[in-house]
Amino acid sequence: MFDPKDPDFEARVKASFAAQSAMKTLQIELVSVRPGEIVMQLEKSEELLQQQGFVHGGVVTAGLDSACGFAALTLSAPNVEVLSIEFKTSFFRPAAADRVRFIGRVLKAGRRVSFCEAEALALREGEQVM
Repeated sequence: MFDPKDPDFEARVKASFAAQSAMKTLQIELVSVRPGEIVMQLEKSEELLQQQGFVHGGVVTAGLDSACGFAALTLSAPNVEVLSIEFKTSFFRPAAADRVRFIGRVLKAGRRVSFCEAEALALREGEQVM
């Protein structure tokens, strides 16, 4: 497990998340914050769907990007901000469930660059859909 450089990392991550208007617009909520890991969740709504009724891939990708960024922020030093420099997304199936959970994890925390991964899990009635 990781040791955060900032003893107040949780409050800083929550404040940063609350200040991000993109997550508010996309109706993505912060669920939990731990050193090196973040969990967020999206409730499916009509405003976020593509033409076949699935959550739009751009919405899912934005959630994955933010999950990685906030996971990295949990391990950054105080007064250090985080930006994405590269990411790749692969979709295995459409996001058709009533909720999408985003889990971002730090794989390797570096001084200037951290390597993270995120996954989006479909939830129906609180249970993961395979």
